[in-house]
Amino acid sequence: MKNLLEQAGKKLNKKELKSITGGLLNCIEPTPTFCPDPPCQGGSRCKITSPSCAQLECRPNHPIEF
Repeated sequence: MKNLLEQAGKKLNKKELKSITGGLLNCIEPTPTFCPDPPCQGGSRCKITSPSCAQLECRPNHPIEF
């Protein structure tokens, strides 16, 4: 019996997965299912702000000059 992963394709490592998405990072935290201490904080859910973020709301508004 052949290996099922061999038929479906190989598992990709982190570097290979990053190259598929164009090198962009997921910068948004997952939404919590409940609010432990009401009122919950609103606003940005971004973990980091960087030009390499896939989400536009987590990217800086001004371009970075080198």
